[in-house]
Amino acid sequence: MKKHGWTLVILLLVYFVLIASSNQSLEGDEFRYLRYASDMVEGSYTDANNPDLTNGPGYPIVLLPFVAFNIPLLVPKLLNGIFVFIGILYFYQTLKIFVKQRYALIFSVVLGVYPPLLRWMTVLYSEALSFMLICGIIYYFCLLNQGKERRWKNCVFASFFLGFLILTKVIFFYVLTVSAILLFILMAINNKAIIRWSTLILIGSFVFILPYVVYAYSVTEKLFYLGNRGGEILYHRSTPYENELGNWFPEDAILGEKSEVDHILRTYQDLSQLRENHHEFYSKLQPLTIIERDSAFKAKAIENMKAYPVKYMKNTVANTGRFLFNYPFSYRSQSLNTYGYLIPNMFIIVLLIFIAYPALLRRKKIPFEIWAILIFGLIYGGGTLVAGGASRYFTM
Repeated sequence: MKKHGWTLVILLLVYFVLIASSNQSLEGDEFRYLRYASDMVEGSYTDANNPDLTNGPGYPIVLLPFVAFNIPLLVPKLLNGIFVFIGILYFYQTLKIFVKQRYALIFSVVLGVYPPLLRWMTVLYSEALSFMLICGIIYYFCLLNQGKERRWKNCVFASFFLGFLILTKVIFFYVLTVSAILLFILMAINNKAIIRWSTLILIGSFVFILPYVVYAYSVTEKLFYLGNRGGEILYHRSTPYENELGNWFPEDAILGEKSEVDHILRTYQDLSQLRENHHEFYSKLQPLTIIERDSAFKAKAIENMKAYPVKYMKNTVANTGRFLFNYPFSYRSQSLNTYGYLIPNMFIIVLLIFIAYPALLRRKKIPFEIWAILIFGLIYGGGTLVAGGASRYFTM
């Protein structure tokens, strides 16, 4: 770091300039994150009579002090740049465990200028924080198998980072659950020390999120019910209409009301057909609570999947394209912005395909932690494809 650190520090300066020169008006999920932070300042996270757990409290906790002291929103946006920079440092230190320093530096800089990462750090979204947490998890997890020193310290840090990641992106709770099942099976077959330490990380992260699990149960009366918007996403994923590709639309767009995401909807064409397809069903759900709506959406989604399995598979293919390449979308004219995802992700996917065969040939030479990270990522990616695939989710 003494020799090459300044190269990476330049990235931080680039991030600050990029964030400071970006549009400072609020958009999309920024309103919701700030609303949660404001509610936490007032002493609650959600209305106990009609709980809305659209996302976990991880990022609102980060925003809380800025909202409480009325600090200009440019400051937490600059903090996003710091999150990404710390993530790059973790990535750099991880690579140095396995490759020469110059290669670690080169690939860290390449990751540091990854276009989708630059795009989402400029807004008050949780992607920058999630990126840092994942890079931290990988770093501390890889250190566990490098020697017996400081194992407990690395285990605690990895558990904390994973726990906070779950609070930030609740989908990782289900990734943790599947990973735990696989680890318990593996531990029954081969009880290696690294497998036991990996299991301890998952247990530690669960202990960390336990207060939120208890809180969510207290307001929803449903165990391990950490999010109540998955049903609506699945509903759109299962759409049977041939002119729709399974991407999510906000309720306001279907009911024809003013929305916090109006700036996003302006990128779409005429949505009259969308409203015709879904307005009646959405209207029936209006008297229901948010949790009741979530259940109704899930029931309708399952009904659509059973009745139109071929269409659901088509939607899944389209969902994969949105996850990897930000394409295609229903009712939207395409723009050059798609190339910001298509070009870099194309190189990533092609490289993964090219290295798959030699990796399998040399699989016994590849450390357990690398396989574990890969499987963890595949579980996350698979879960994202089943639900709603968005290009910013691929950043993680």
